[in-house]
Amino acid sequence: KEVLATTSVAAFVWAWNLVSGGYEDFSGVMHDPLIASKWATEIGLPLTIFTTLSPSLGLLLVFRTNTSYNRWDEARKFWGLNINHTRDLNRMATAWYGNNSSPDSLSAAPKQTAEIDPAEREHLLGQVSLFTWAFVRSMKRHLSPPDEDEEDYIAEMKSRLSPEQADAIISATHRPNRALFDLSVAIEKLPMHFMRKNEINKNLSIFEDTLGGSERLLSSPVPLFYSRHTARFISIWLLFLPF
Repeated sequence: KEVLATTSVAAFVWAWNLVSGGYEDFSGVMHDPLIASKWATEIGLPLTIFTTLSPSLGLLLVFRTNTSYNRWDEARKFWGLNINHTRDLNRMATAWYGNNSSPDSLSAAPKQTAEIDPAEREHLLGQVSLFTWAFVRSMKRHLSPPDEDEEDYIAEMKSRLSPEQADAIISATHRPNRALFDLSVAIEKLPMHFMRKNEINKNLSIFEDTLGGSERLLSSPVPLFYSRHTARFISIWLLFLPF
C-alpha cells in the first residue's frame, strides 16, 4: 500500500507539471504547457526541506537497523549455545557411562559401577538423546506463533517418544521446562559418579538461560511508538519527495 501510494503521488505530480509547466523532449526541444492558465502552475517543494531532514531520517533508520540486528544476533547466539551444549551433554553422557570414579581422580583406569549391559546402556543413553531433542523441539514450538506447526509438533513427539512421555510434554503448561525435567530424570538414571552427573547437569542450566533469554526477546519487542515514528517519517518523506 505504501509503495502504491508513493507511486500514485509521484505519477500525479509528474503528469500535472507536464501539462501545466511544459516539458522537454529527448531532442532537447522545450514544449509549451498544455494548460495555459494563471491557476495552472507547477507544484513543488524547496529542496532545503529534504536536505535538512535527511540526517534525522538517517539516524532513525540506523538506530532501528542496529536494534533489529542486535536482537537477531542475540537470538542466534542463544540457539548456537543450544546446539553446542546438546552435543556436549550427549558426548559426556556417552563417554562417562558406567564410570564411577570422580572427575578429579588421578587414576588412569576408570572405575566401573558394574558390568555394563549393552541393551540397558543403549536404552538409557537413548533416553538422554531423545529428551535432549524433545527440549530443543519444544523450545522451538514454544517460541513460534500459536498455530504455526502445532500439528507437526504433536506428530513428531508421538512418533519419537512413548505415549506417556509424549502426552506429559504435550499437555504441560510449559513444554520446554517439562522436557528439561524429563531430561534431568534421564541423566539421574545413568550409572556414573554423582560429580560427573553434576557436570552434565550444568548444560541444563545453560538451556534454562537460553530459554529465558529467548522468551525475553519474544515478550519485549521493539517499542511500538519507535517503530511507528520511523514508519510515519519514511511515509511522509516518500510522499512529499516527488514534489
